[in-house]
Amino acid sequence: MQNLITGVAHLGLQVSDINKSSQFYQSLGFKLNESFTKPLEHGEVSVQFLTSPALTIELYQLPTTVHSHQVFSGIEHIALEVSDIEKALQTITELGYPINEGPVYQKRETCEVHFFLISGPDGERVEFDMTHYF
Repeated sequence: MQNLITGVAHLGLQVSDINKSSQFYQSLGFKLNESFTKPLEHGEVSVQFLTSPALTIELYQLPTTVHSHQVFSGIEHIALEVSDIEKALQTITELGYPINEGPVYQKRETCEVHFFLISGPDGERVEFDMTHYF
């Protein structure tokens, strides 16, 4: 498999309100690329693909007849790489999204990292990250 994997195709996020989540990610600069529904045994799942130059996100909303009682133990946050952390922070502030963590600056052995985090509509953590490697 080592030579077959060439990158990340997309990141899938189960959401409770696809329109609310879609508007949130579009406000961060993602563009709605595709929207459709597909039948399930007990209703329809709504799906939207949103793209940025470097990442595709698949939002999907299960029908209310499908209940997920799974304890969370997977991806904990999405880190979006930015070219200018100050401009990203200013934009997020202007959009009215509260900053949950940061901004943080860390100088480590191999890099310098600047980041901050906000929450998405379903509580998912969205990190804005600017890392320079030495």
